[in-house]
Amino acid sequence: MEHLDTYLYELIAKKLAGHCTDAESAELQKWLDASPENQAEFNALSTIWKDSSKAAGTSRQYNTTAAWNKTSQAIQPPVSRIKTLYTKYAAAAAIILLLTGGAWWLESRSSLKKHELAANDGKIKSLELPDKSTVTLRQGARIRYINGYHHDQRVVELEGEAFFEIANDPGHPFLVKTPNQSVIEVLGTSFTVQTGKDSTAVIVASGRVKLGVEGDTTALILGSGQKGTWGNGQLYAGNNKNLNFIAWKTGILQFNDESLLEILPQLADFYAKEIRIDDQYREIASQQKATITFRNQSCDDVLHELQLLLGFKYQQNGDTIVISQ
Repeated sequence: MEHLDTYLYELIAKKLAGHCTDAESAELQKWLDASPENQAEFNALSTIWKDSSKAAGTSRQYNTTAAWNKTSQAIQPPVSRIKTLYTKYAAAAAIILLLTGGAWWLESRSSLKKHELAANDGKIKSLELPDKSTVTLRQGARIRYINGYHHDQRVVELEGEAFFEIANDPGHPFLVKTPNQSVIEVLGTSFTVQTGKDSTAVIVASGRVKLGVEGDTTALILGSGQKGTWGNGQLYAGNNKNLNFIAWKTGILQFNDESLLEILPQLADFYAKEIRIDDQYREIASQQKATITFRNQSCDDVLHELQLLLGFKYQQNGDTIVISQ
């Protein structure tokens, strides 16, 4: 690598200061193992670090030129590269010397590397964030985050639907930002977020969250068992009546005295299929009710069990299913 990027400078500085996480150390080690040149650059920066540490313990007057001279003697670069290397290592030295004035400087930088994970292969995906919070992404969802704090906040950006279990850290609020400018601030532990182009829905499994709009002072405080919705500039709150709001994560579908008319849209959402009811059967379907639980079963198995229980017919063509008398 001809030039280290800013993120690698920061990783090296954090490593030398003893502030690297396990994940960051592994990422840095991978870069070091990539070539002898990378290892040589790290060794040179380590020399600068040691030189600056001695200065920090005395008068706090840092001499990057002296540090460079010491480093250049150790690595003996070709004359044609001295100017380029001087510029590079002087910049790195500046970052490292700033770190000696306060390790928090690097950890609070908004320029830390942004990570992204997408569940775009038809499967849900789970990850542990740097703060030990866990996120489960539903199929089609995408999350972006940095490996540090942004203005003393833990901030993630979400598209699609995800289930969050947040690590307790009152000193660093956890925020979920969405494409439609709504913001969820975590005041508790676990909840789901479903984002759309023009709306956001939040269901709280435990604890409390605050749902609002970025830049607006109005917000909803939602407690365990509640659902909040933002859309068309309006905020709504109420009790969550959907037992299956995290069925996509658990694989468990539960229906408690619900009509077939209420059950079928939930099956359509869970199995990502289009389920239609014949117009002549709609009135009967609204009166047929079931109390039943399904665990990790195929769509065909679920429909077959409901068919035996309620007596309807169904026909499937691709991802479209038609229910009739």
